[in-house]
Amino acid sequence: MERTFSDDEYKLHLIQARELLYDYLPLTDEQWEVFKQGFKIRKYHKGDFILSEGENERFLSIVISGCTRHYLMLKGEEKSFDFSFQHEFSCSYSSFIQQEPSRFFIQALDDCVLASIHYDFLQELYLHYPESNKFGRTAVEQYYIWRELREISLMTESAQERYLRLMEKHPIYLAQVPLKYLASYLNIKPESLSRIRKKLFEER
Repeated sequence: MERTFSDDEYKLHLIQARELLYDYLPLTDEQWEVFKQGFKIRKYHKGDFILSEGENERFLSIVISGCTRHYLMLKGEEKSFDFSFQHEFSCSYSSFIQQEPSRFFIQALDDCVLASIHYDFLQELYLHYPESNKFGRTAVEQYYIWRELREISLMTESAQERYLRLMEKHPIYLAQVPLKYLASYLNIKPESLSRIRKKLFEER
């Protein structure tokens, strides 16, 4: 469930959104006045669902604070396959691009704030402000780079190697993600992850 802001909170997060987006979309003050009309700052509490399976993804979002979990339901079991942390994109990309129902859930793993732009407004921006194409293109490029690297990792690395790579590249996962979700992301059982962690601790 989407939560509400005070006016001051909303204005502050809108300023943060502009600063965060500057590398993707270096708009002038005049352009920003147009752009922010279609922008929405959304707040969720821990455990809230941002998107449910079967819903159309209406927003392309960047996480201002907090983190989100992306997961599928397979044979009654949750399968976590992605997390989005501060300053990362969070979206069901195929659903957003095609405007078709999402095949997975996005849930707030912690209290989080998202800077989101609606699909319809983004199409208008593309039409009237060609420079805005960089924003959408960057989001899709980042997603597909991540997707390719993850698929290669699952095919070529052992569970321990995947965990060590995660420790090296994304230590924030280990600090914020519950063990059962982390194990699902690594495509192993929680008890297997516990054994890996114990072994690595004993080898120090």
